[in-house]
Amino acid sequence: MAFNYHRELQAWVVPLLLTGFFAYLMSHSFLSVFEVTADATLLCFAIDMETNNGSAEKPYSVDQELLTFVNQSHILAERQKHRSMRPFQDHEDGMELQPMV
Repeated sequence: MAFNYHRELQAWVVPLLLTGFFAYLMSHSFLSVFEVTADATLLCFAIDMETNNGSAEKPYSVDQELLTFVNQSHILAERQKHRSMRPFQDHEDGMELQPMV
């Protein structure tokens, strides 16, 4: 309806909308391929950890940087879990939220 009353909008709005639509399709396609690749990499990592134990007979096939990253992430997650389970110390900031009355 806006195009019927403002003919000058047709000159640049339609190509702009088409370009935006095709840009969305291309970016969605790229990110879908990236997602599948990341999922496959992590699945291969999980299978390698399950079937091999890192000994001389069954060494890990995974890249050492990925193994180090996952181990550090696990350590950080454990620290966060322990931090959230213990009560606040005197030197820590924190305040219990009270309901508004």
